[in-house]
Amino acid sequence: MPVKTTAEQHQPGNPIFSKERRRLAHARFATVLKILNEPRRWISVWFLSYALLGAISSGLLPILLPLMIVGLTHHLSWVAYVMGGFNLGLLSSPLWGFLADSKQWHRPVFFTGFLMLIIALALMPFLPGLLPWSLLALLAGAGTSAVATVASLFIVEFDPKDHWESRLGWLQTFNGAGQVVGLLVASAFVANFKMGLICSALALIPAIWLGAKGLPAAAKRFDWSAEIGNQMRREIDWRLLANFGRPELLGGGVMRFSHHLSLRGGKRFKEVLSTRFGRFLFSWFAVAFGVAAFFAYFPVAMQKAYSVAPALTSSVYAVTAAVALILYSVGGQLSGKFGAGRVYRWSLIGRLLGFAVLLAVFFTPIPKTFVALLGFALIIAVWPLQSISGTTLTARLTPFSQGAAMGLFNASGAVATVLGTFLGGPLVQFIGYPALSAMAIVGIILGWLSGHNLQAENVPLATEASANATARSTI
Repeated sequence: MPVKTTAEQHQPGNPIFSKERRRLAHARFATVLKILNEPRRWISVWFLSYALLGAISSGLLPILLPLMIVGLTHHLSWVAYVMGGFNLGLLSSPLWGFLADSKQWHRPVFFTGFLMLIIALALMPFLPGLLPWSLLALLAGAGTSAVATVASLFIVEFDPKDHWESRLGWLQTFNGAGQVVGLLVASAFVANFKMGLICSALALIPAIWLGAKGLPAAAKRFDWSAEIGNQMRREIDWRLLANFGRPELLGGGVMRFSHHLSLRGGKRFKEVLSTRFGRFLFSWFAVAFGVAAFFAYFPVAMQKAYSVAPALTSSVYAVTAAVALILYSVGGQLSGKFGAGRVYRWSLIGRLLGFAVLLAVFFTPIPKTFVALLGFALIIAVWPLQSISGTTLTARLTPFSQGAAMGLFNASGAVATVLGTFLGGPLVQFIGYPALSAMAIVGIILGWLSGHNLQAENVPLATEASANATARSTI
């Protein structure tokens, strides 16, 4: 029998070739399965309840509430007061963190938060008026804050330390995905606010069931001589967490990692006033203050001032936010290459251009609807760059622990959002919708100016970190 040559052995019809091809295909398939199964290590079923929270509090409410208030009352200033009440409720995070940690009431706080939100949403369509709406919005914000606060504590206090970053990142990713879905769903209810709020309340009922099914029943035992807050400050790598997507939320992003550290970090505010970290906090505060009124009014403003249908506004917001998720990883790479301070100012320039377009529409003969949508999409698209660079700057510039710095960072944006939202009411009432873009432009310019030279942009990050460590060792 003649011996086959090497070329003949590797012909497609040859059994040896087919066996090798099957082996390679099987190896590739196993690799794909491993990649797809990796998230299962970090994801729990109760993450779906947090996704529902994101869909309602970050997707449906920011669209439906302003439209309902203006549609039923025609009082523009009421939007600021009601949405301001919601943002004020979000600032209750330290209370929920205290109850969870001191009383071990993690599950009761979690479920109570959902019940508060359900009650507020269910009653809003039937109790019209500024005071009832503001109080119910306050209740909804407090409920949202309760769930968000305990959600992060469930991971930090119930899971091993080496799981914290991955699980917190996936938790926030679920919340961001929920926001995108909520914005898309909101377009179906813009003509029927009552039905939209009732359906929102009903949609949260499965969240309670998912939480009851998936949440841990009891906290792990810890050595309370080194309590959990100190462990968080020492061991969570906030710069790593910045690589995970988070939506831009009402309350200045207070839902990102809401916990009692915000209160403790506030006690150290005097230490940062004269530092670069202090200048960064002022910059973040100014930007959050400036854009707060726009994000309270945006569905109404896009409809009344720019002739953009609310359904189109929510759809563009959802699609842009989903596409922009890639910018979180890109922003991390850019921050590593050019410095987080430079990327932060680039993001502010992007937002400045977006708001400048929205303001220019009022004074130039350009097509309002199309140009306004471009400006709006740009404002949303650059948020990932601002978020990741801001989080990285917080970790790099802080003169004390990263956890306490994150508390100040979140608190500065949250308080600025509350104040800016309340101020937006009178401005819109007396000046009109151009005041929203003008206020945002002023805040962003102040933030851009105070954000200059926050770090040595021409020094590689690793080198800069080493230099800082050497400097601290010689003091």
